[in-house]
Amino acid sequence: MNNVIKKAAFDYASEVYEAVDSMDEQRLAPFLTEGCIFVYANSDPVIGRENIAESSKHFMSSIGGIEHRLLDVWAFDDVIVSRLEVTYTRKDGSTLTVPAVTIWRMHATQIDDYRIYIDVAPLFAH
Repeated sequence: MNNVIKKAAFDYASEVYEAVDSMDEQRLAPFLTEGCIFVYANSDPVIGRENIAESSKHFMSSIGGIEHRLLDVWAFDDVIVSRLEVTYTRKDGSTLTVPAVTIWRMHATQIDDYRIYIDVAPLFAH
């Protein structure tokens, strides 16, 4: 992969994850198309920027914090794939770090299809 494309994709992914880590759903919204499809783990798809913001707000209220550590990013055609580690902080202050992969289908500079592959079952089994 061209290093310029890889750096641009890595920088873009870093911006998206910083927005998510802020736990402010309004910071994520500008990265999404109006009709974005969002699938988190094995949850049903959420369609539309406003619905995704509401879903994100609801999920963020169930945890104490979140931090993404970006490990790899690949970009090709209109797709960006990220491999990362996500550290969740529970409301009781304990943490859980799990591996994850995201796949974004892009439309211009926004995410039109956002898939997160992660196992969060241990997060709420504590």
